[in-house]
Parts: sequence; C-alpha cells; structure tokens
Amino acid sequence: MPSAKRPAAGGKRVKKTPARAMAAKKPAKRAAAPKAAGAVAPAESARRVPEESSEPRPRKPRVRTPAGPTITIAQYASGIACPVRQKRVLRSLGLRHPHHRVVRPDNPAVRGMVKAIPHLVRIEEDKRGA
Repeated sequence: MPSAKRPAAGGKRVKKTPARAMAAKKPAKRAAAPKAAGAVAPAESARRVPEESSEPRPRKPRVRTPAGPTITIAQYASGIACPVRQKRVLRSLGLRHPHHRVVRPDNPAVRGMVKAIPHLVRIEEDKRGA
C-alpha cells in the first residue's frame, strides 16, 4: 500500500488546488423536505426554545468570601529557581508572580503552606480576621 506522502512508482505528485480540495470534501447534507401544513411532530411541539437576545448576558465575577478570620498572603520573591515542590505550594495558594496578593482563610492548612515557603511569601493580617 503506497503511503500518502510518497507517490506510487512512476507516478507524479499532484498539487491540490482549491477545486480539488473542494471535491475531496464530503457533500453537504440536504435540507429536509417541507412538512405538510399543520403537521407537527410531537417531540417538536413539546420542546420550548428559549428566546435569545441580541446582547450577551453579563457575567458576574465569582467571588468567594471565606467565613471567619482571613489572612492576606503576598508573594515577594520569584519561584523560578525553586524546587518543584515549592512551586506547587505557590500555585496551590493561588500566587502567580511577585507582588501578587491573595486572601485565604486563616487555618492550619494555609499556615502550613506558608511555613513551607517563608522565603517567598509574607503574611499580612487582614482587617476582618484574627
């Protein structure tokens, strides 16, 4: 079986032109025949299609407010030359780059993550917390 890249023995490669490319594509599906007047399929009559407005629906930002005390964690050093384990801790805290700040709940899990990378982050007590 000859490969698609190499022509058969003695054959020439044929360059695909737009006309040949169109011929190689599958033909479009035919439109359904018009239905008799008044005949509606039972599945179509039961289905309701919501009206679409011309304007897109505005998205509300997804903001979670943690209950209880919170801390603000600020990254002040880059994690580029750090071990992978420390990079994973940065990402799990939600920190992306130096001078990025995030608000997290003040619990032992978050405090432990911050304790694992004290040379990269600083903790700032939040007004709402502690």
